[in-house]
Amino acid sequence: MTAIELRTEIMRLLREEENTSILEAIRLLLRREEAEEDTYTEEDIAELDRRREERLRGDLPAHGVEESLRLAREGYKG
Repeated sequence: MTAIELRTEIMRLLREEENTSILEAIRLLLRREEAEEDTYTEEDIAELDRRREERLRGDLPAHGVEESLRLAREGYKG
């Protein structure tokens, strides 16, 4: 897919999206260069590492892209 095709698809999806949480997450992703490099605390990183290990062991479910988006739209807090 070319950059033009990707932009066109992204713009179409953005026009259809109404969930502000999703839109803010996308904005944050696109403005990544403006974010500080150390935006995560050591505690945040430790928590992410702990959850990753739990998923790798099979203690936490791993969600695919579609399921992750559905959960995000529903405000998943798990």
